[in-house]
Amino acid sequence: MAQTKQHQLAGVTELFRRSYELVRENLNLFILLYAVPALFAVWSSLSWFTDDKTTWTDERLSLSNWFGSFSGLNVETPAGLGAGLAFLLGITAVIFGLLQVILALRVSSGKKVELGDIWEEFKQKGFRLFLLEIALGILILVGLVLLIIPGIILFWRLFLAPFILLDKNTGVEEALRQSWRSTKGFAWPIYAVLLFGILLSLSGIIPFIGAIVSFVLGVAYACAPALRYWELKKIG
Repeated sequence: MAQTKQHQLAGVTELFRRSYELVRENLNLFILLYAVPALFAVWSSLSWFTDDKTTWTDERLSLSNWFGSFSGLNVETPAGLGAGLAFLLGITAVIFGLLQVILALRVSSGKKVELGDIWEEFKQKGFRLFLLEIALGILILVGLVLLIIPGIILFWRLFLAPFILLDKNTGVEEALRQSWRSTKGFAWPIYAVLLFGILLSLSGIIPFIGAIVSFVLGVAYACAPALRYWELKKIG
């Protein structure tokens, strides 16, 4: 049954195309909510010309970037900053990151979205979403550290949790439970979304402009995970 339902799902290139169209149609909102990571990307590119040069490999191997990959929270800040400023920018990046999840989900639902709507939802659900992202980061990190395979499985089975929490207004634990149930039998459709995102991030290897190219592609692909959520919800 699950195999039959998978044929109803779009491929990752089609998801990328749809995501790009949604971003373009709501460009003002994406520009606003991605302003902070955009500045970080520009900063990283400019750092190639300073003593604080940060390469793509340096960023991939940093602890904060790894945790951000597991949890969905971007806690990476540009190199060369004082501890106090880096901390403040890190908090700002987390807040904007949570707003971006809400934006992607609402835009991909096909409804008209206003900034005020996103902010109201953030005030109601933002803290729960933050706790969920922390829980995801810890669970997946522990799974990878212990035996690797459990962590990879958790990437798949807990993939929908943030969207379930926002869409159904659940608690953290219930979002995790529902994601575990809803993703059964849909490993490849979810791994494909994750792997294509990783493939796009490889553009960060390009010297000088890699951070900017990777950022632009990442924004264009931002709605793909949420689009997959709506697909799975529809056929679930």
